[in-house]
Amino acid sequence: MPHAEKDTVNGNGDMTTTHLTNGEKPQSKVLSHLQTYPVVHDGLEFYKSNPYGAKSLSLIHQTYNSFVAPLHPYLQTPYSYLSPYLSRADELGDSGLSKVDTRFPIVKEDTSKLKQTVSEYVGLPFALAGKGREYVVGTWQDEYSKTRGGGVVKNVKALISTELKIGLDGYTLLVEYWQKGHKEASKKINEKKQ
Repeated sequence: MPHAEKDTVNGNGDMTTTHLTNGEKPQSKVLSHLQTYPVVHDGLEFYKSNPYGAKSLSLIHQTYNSFVAPLHPYLQTPYSYLSPYLSRADELGDSGLSKVDTRFPIVKEDTSKLKQTVSEYVGLPFALAGKGREYVVGTWQDEYSKTRGGGVVKNVKALISTELKIGLDGYTLLVEYWQKGHKEASKKINEKKQ
């Protein structure tokens, strides 16, 4: 009789090992780990509750039972050779997902918070573009009001002074950024020396 072991998480969050016999199928650690992510869980639940999603799952289940399930006895021998490699790949995938959890803890957040965060990052370029446009238009209007003359000459003078002002502001920003980096580097060097 085939024996296998399955690690599961009980209600207390502790890992338990279950022995599988009599045709029970062990689950993939990667798939179990992915289902702990709220966004994946909510997406699956939404897909299952959707009539089209439920129908497609039903068709997949029927197809599997009709065509793949009868082949199981013939595939046990090749599976026995591949089983150690598949379980190792599953363990590596699970450890990779654990690293993702530690580096990007947002994946464990609620779906609504994740959606809000993503929408903020997606909207960031538009917000920056809007602020940039306001800066350029405001600078133009300020320089235009300061410029003497009239007609085309006034517009050209305002355009040149606007370009110079934007260039100067960009240069000032770059120098401040460089000085900040230089101070941080000097501070780290001094800490290392001490």
